[in-house]
Amino acid sequence: MSGGTAAPGAPLTDGRILRAERTRRLVVESFLDLVQAGELRPTARQVSDRSGVSMRSIFRLFEDVDALHAAAIVAHVERVAHLFEAPDPQGSVGSRADALVEQRTRLYETIAPVRRMAIRLVPRSRPIAAELAHADVILRDHLAPLFAPELTAMRPARRDAVVEALDAMTSWETWDRLRTSQRLGVDEATRVVTMSVLGVLASSSTRAR
Repeated sequence: MSGGTAAPGAPLTDGRILRAERTRRLVVESFLDLVQAGELRPTARQVSDRSGVSMRSIFRLFEDVDALHAAAIVAHVERVAHLFEAPDPQGSVGSRADALVEQRTRLYETIAPVRRMAIRLVPRSRPIAAELAHADVILRDHLAPLFAPELTAMRPARRDAVVEALDAMTSWETWDRLRTSQRLGVDEATRVVTMSVLGVLASSSTRAR
């Protein structure tokens, strides 16, 4: 007889945990697929139909719909993590501005349906609010290293103001306004944001000295 046998029931318990985790992931991915397909507020029944997981099982895995929403936002962040990579800080100011706006365009167009859903849920979900705030911090942190040559030539107060302006101009809120309220296409919105970024940098550089 070999020693170190597993405790009775351990393999079965481990198997159940793995199955539950796979089912949980399937439910979350199905929820996100529905949102990406245009369902603004997927119901538990829709998620059940898409995933093949019973309603009863869904509510065994998640305390309520809010818990499912929060899990979906976390999973979505994992899905799009590669789109949060900082743009290359090399090259001319024009090429760096282009790289920044291209990165934001890809990111915002990809996350748009889920981001809009998440914003509606912020008032009643601290985890979702925290995820959105963390994403905003990551994007803001791209700016100073990317435009270091221009920013270091400015007085501290102006430098801070320029970073604030760049953060606002390249934010999700600005992009969403351009694409929805102003009804601009992707190319038009990209041009507007790029012009804004270059404009504030050029204006501030001439006043820095």
